Amino acid sequence: MKAKEIRALARENLKQIPKKIYMSMGLLLVVANIIPSVVNQVTDSKSGVGVNIIFFLLEIAAVLLTANGYIFFDRWRNKIQKGGEEPNAWCGLSGQHLARLAVYGVIVSVTLAIVAVIVGLVISQVPVAVSIILLILLVVLLVWIELRLTYVVYVIDDDVRTGQKRSVWAEIGASWKLTKGRVWKLLCLKLSFLGWYILTAFTLGILGIWLMPYYNLAIAETYEQSKEELLISNK
Repeated sequence: MKAKEIRALARENLKQIPKKIYMSMGLLLVVANIIPSVVNQVTDSKSGVGVNIIFFLLEIAAVLLTANGYIFFDRWRNKIQKGGEEPNAWCGLSGQHLARLAVYGVIVSVTLAIVAVIVGLVISQVPVAVSIILLILLVVLLVWIELRLTYVVYVIDDDVRTGQKRSVWAEIGASWKLTKGRVWKLLCLKLSFLGWYILTAFTLGILGIWLMPYYNLAIAETYEQSKEELLISNK
């Protein structure tokens, strides 16, 4: 399914969610993403352990609330298409979710730190032209990895809901498998929202109250389709 068709389906799903529900969650997601940036700008000229701790905690809160948004709208998509109860607004912040998300965050952070150190050491030893090329390749690699990990949060939620006991590494592997051969489609879908994000910036984030639910439903739809395609291919 093309990006245009996925977006159309996401818009139809959004119409099935009461406005007060999806706009409330959209507002929460907008605030979660804006506050760390605002605090960073306000405290940019300041230093100290206290300031750093506050900024770090806000960053963690933003990540967790964003993950909760992914899970919340994926569960709404499930309700719309398959029936069931309305998801709780904090359905993605249960103890099991938080524990797995914390491990996932540590894995990603440590991996990125190692990559950054290695790249830093290499760049310091090569000419400027080569270092620029290496940086471009690094950006491409990081984007590719980010796309391959798109479904980790959804896989974690599926495991929590079904009571499946898998390691976070296995859940990362599941996302890796689900995105195999679908990276380009995911990239095109995400880039198709670029215009909306530009408009959101012009509205000082207000449009994001609608855009974040719309975007999350679109990504959740690709997750469901990827699962169905993988199931069919394994038969």
